[in-house]
Amino acid sequence: MDIKNILKLKLYNRLIIDQIENWINDKEAILLLGARQTGKTSILYKIIQNLVNSEKVNTEDIYFFDAENINHLLILSRGIDEICKIVKPDENKKKYIFLDEIQYVKNIDKTLKLLVDHYGNYFKIFATGSSSLEIKNKFKQSMTGRKIIFEVYPLSFYEYLTFLEEKQLADIIKNRNFSDDRSDIAYENMRQLKAKYLDYLLYGGYPRIVLESDENKKKILLDEIYSTYIKKDVEAFFKIEDIEKFNNFVKYAAINSGQIFNANSASKSLGMARKTIIRYLNILNMSYIIGVIRPFYKNKNKEILKMPKIYFYDNGIRNSILNNFNNIDSRVDSGVVLETSAYLNLLKYFNKRENIKFWRTKTGSEIDFIIDGEKFYAIECKKSLANFSINKYKDFLENYMPQKFFVFNLDKEENSKSLIYKLQFVI
Repeated sequence: MDIKNILKLKLYNRLIIDQIENWINDKEAILLLGARQTGKTSILYKIIQNLVNSEKVNTEDIYFFDAENINHLLILSRGIDEICKIVKPDENKKKYIFLDEIQYVKNIDKTLKLLVDHYGNYFKIFATGSSSLEIKNKFKQSMTGRKIIFEVYPLSFYEYLTFLEEKQLADIIKNRNFSDDRSDIAYENMRQLKAKYLDYLLYGGYPRIVLESDENKKKILLDEIYSTYIKKDVEAFFKIEDIEKFNNFVKYAAINSGQIFNANSASKSLGMARKTIIRYLNILNMSYIIGVIRPFYKNKNKEILKMPKIYFYDNGIRNSILNNFNNIDSRVDSGVVLETSAYLNLLKYFNKRENIKFWRTKTGSEIDFIIDGEKFYAIECKKSLANFSINKYKDFLENYMPQKFFVFNLDKEENSKSLIYKLQFVI
């Protein structure tokens, strides 16, 4: 797209943009990875707008290449010499190169390595890719020390409110510390927040879905997002021939989201080889459709050996696969819907996937999420506090002494005031 047309677009801010722009004056290439249609291209556009609006960068010093455009693909595929014919290095000013959908470009890892090594002082490079095993492996091997990777997920609830232009509600979320309780939110604001959150639970946080007001169109678009993922990533990059078998596995994963994932059980249920199950799981994980979280142990070796849990990153995609857009109150999987949303929002807040774990004992005692990093928090998800008892978690709290214990719940404010100092409302 022409840079002048990019400047005319109406774009919304994403939390990740501030993190990216902290690296804008450094030599390393910025690489954005994430599932299709999570907003990677729009993030590039927004950074371009910010550069120009800062009045420090002229439009003629910004270059945008879309690898889905055959002409751009040919230029990028010919390598560094061809790129430098168009983006001429100039020691008097920095130029900004934006590369979209680089997974289509042959030897792009080598090209970016050479650009950073030889022209890192002249060019600042931004690139996006719909993540695949191939891309990640290439960049791990050849771009060590030359790249900063940012992972782009569907919208957090704060970003969801921003896209809906609910500024007052978004500000309530933005200005709150993770450990704030909800007693200081006005009842009417809390009522509005919860109404929005219930919609967010059904249709998820893909930007195009959020911006569509028609519910039937939302469902059609979610189905299209998944179909595009199958055609452009699964068939093209992972070379899966039996798409029906893969789709059966995806539905199995959707049904079992939020559960301990046992590859042997999945193999028996689906009639597939265990190695096929593991491969399909890795594809979903590396292409940002599902997340895999490990159990929490004091002995870290056990975390690697024990079976993980899986979660979809987006409720909308999961609901589309299951063809279930019923309200959370009428669903048997309401707990999983709530946990799925919590998982994504925890990722946005704590950044590192590997720091989010779960705790479970042989007797079945469980806490949904453990934050095991700079912070040590325990988080339990409950649709209702009606039957909640703190005693159920006594052993964990006494043995591990987390800094905070939160219960993420959807109860009405007036029903949970007596517990407000024990139970925190997390969005």
